[in-house]
Amino acid sequence: MMRVSEPREVASGVFLMTTGAGPMASNIYVVRSGAAWALVDCGWAGSAEPVRRAVENLLGPGVVPRAIFLTHIHPDHSGAAGALARFWEVPVYVGQSELPLAAGRYIPELSMPLDRWLVAPFLWSLPARARRRIESAGDITDVVQGLPQGGEVPGMPGWAAVPTPGHTPGHVAYWRAQDGILITGDAVTTVNLNSMRGVLLGAPDLCGPPWYTTWNRKTSMDSISRLADLGPRVIAPGHGQPLAMGVVPRLRAVAEGEKAHRLALRRRIAGAPEAA
Repeated sequence: MMRVSEPREVASGVFLMTTGAGPMASNIYVVRSGAAWALVDCGWAGSAEPVRRAVENLLGPGVVPRAIFLTHIHPDHSGAAGALARFWEVPVYVGQSELPLAAGRYIPELSMPLDRWLVAPFLWSLPARARRRIESAGDITDVVQGLPQGGEVPGMPGWAAVPTPGHTPGHVAYWRAQDGILITGDAVTTVNLNSMRGVLLGAPDLCGPPWYTTWNRKTSMDSISRLADLGPRVIAPGHGQPLAMGVVPRLRAVAEGEKAHRLALRRRIAGAPEAA
C-alpha cells in the first residue's frame, strides 16, 4: 500500500496530493467547481485505499468526488481509477483517443518504448491465463467514458479539457482560464525524468514527458507549444512541484529546445554541417 501525502492547496479549490515516493511518486489533484468535487488522476493501483481515505477526509462526511478525470492511461496515473470509481460509483473520463487503452491490453501501434522493450516481452512470456488475469486487473472499460469533443469537463464548469497528445494518443490537460491554472499530467513535468539525476533526486526542471514512456515525442512537443499559447500562470504537473514563475517562456523554451535538438540530429545523420 502506497503512502499518500497530506493535501496542499496549490490554487483556489485545487488540492495536490502525491502518491508514492522517489521515482515512483505521482501527483493527483482534488478539484472543486462550485459545490462539486472531482479527482484528476489517481495514482498507482496500490494507492487506491489510501487515496480514498485521504480524499474523503478532505471533503468531509458523506461527500465524494462527482467523477474521476484522467490525463492519460498509464499505471502511475490511472492504476487506482477502477477501484475508486466502483467504490464511489462515479464515472472515469479520458480523452476520446485514449479509450482503446482502457481495456488494459497491449496495442502495438499505441505503445511506448518501455512497452516494446519490457512490458510486451514480459507479458508474452507468461501463460495465456496469467496474461489475461493481468489485463483484466487493468481493465476499466466498465467505468470509463470519453470526454466530450468540445472540451467540456462534465459537471465541472469553469474547466476545459485540452488535447495534448504525444505522451499517449489521447492525453489531455485540464485548464481553468479564470486564474490560468493548468493541470498537465505528463504533457509537462517539473522534474527531469529524462535524466538520472532527475529520476533519482527529483531535481526541479521544467521538461517534456520522459521519452521512454512517450508514444510520439514530436507530437508531445507540438502539444507543449499549444499549452504555451494558452498563457498559463500556474502549472500543476503529474510529477514534480507546481510552477508559477516564468511559465510561458519556459514552456516555449522546452518545445523549441527539442525542435533544435531534432534538427541537429537530422543534420548529423544526413552528414550536413550544423549551423554555427
